[in-house]
Amino acid sequence: MEMAEATEEIPQGRRGPRAGRALVIVGAALLCLGVLALLGLGGYVWYTNNYTHKEQKKLFGEWKEKPTPVTQIVNATVVPGAPIAEIIVPRLNLDAIVIELAGLDDRENLNRGPGHVPGTAYPGMPGNVFIAGHRTTYGAPFGGLDQMRNGDKIILVTAEGRHIYTVIEQRIVDPHDLSVLGQEGEPRVTLMACHPKFTANKRILVIGRLSGETTP
Repeated sequence: MEMAEATEEIPQGRRGPRAGRALVIVGAALLCLGVLALLGLGGYVWYTNNYTHKEQKKLFGEWKEKPTPVTQIVNATVVPGAPIAEIIVPRLNLDAIVIELAGLDDRENLNRGPGHVPGTAYPGMPGNVFIAGHRTTYGAPFGGLDQMRNGDKIILVTAEGRHIYTVIEQRIVDPHDLSVLGQEGEPRVTLMACHPKFTANKRILVIGRLSGETTP
């Protein structure tokens, strides 16, 4: 009977002062780790966004001073990193300079802004103008790509004028599906980014048909 009473001195569910302090310490440590992780992510996003902002400012200066005509771009070898057009997407509140990429894996130039994939059409030309962009870092120009709807406008501005594309399709594809780069069919533009956000499991595409053009 005395043994039974001794074992009931600390009822089930209670903790002594040492256990309580340990839980507080563990909780505080986890909280600190969480805060540090958020600060690290936030700092990285700030750094990349700031980098792209500065690069875009320089590119806008180059572009506004002397935009390169598409005819000249087509008839000559375009240097990777060179501005080839201005892209305006009202739905995304986006106004940026499109840069020529060296290839689909050219992250260095893609970090500077939306990138035109070589071997695909240029704005206003027959074929498929293929433009890639980030969704979560480096300014996230295509961050809201999943919010675009049929009928939205994608405007590509060149020295020749404004080429207006109307969105007709959204699609999720495998990252290795290179058929999306196809040039057959009507003149169009394809915007591409990783999907879902913070992953590279899939690619989200927004496709627009050329629906109008205006001269400068």
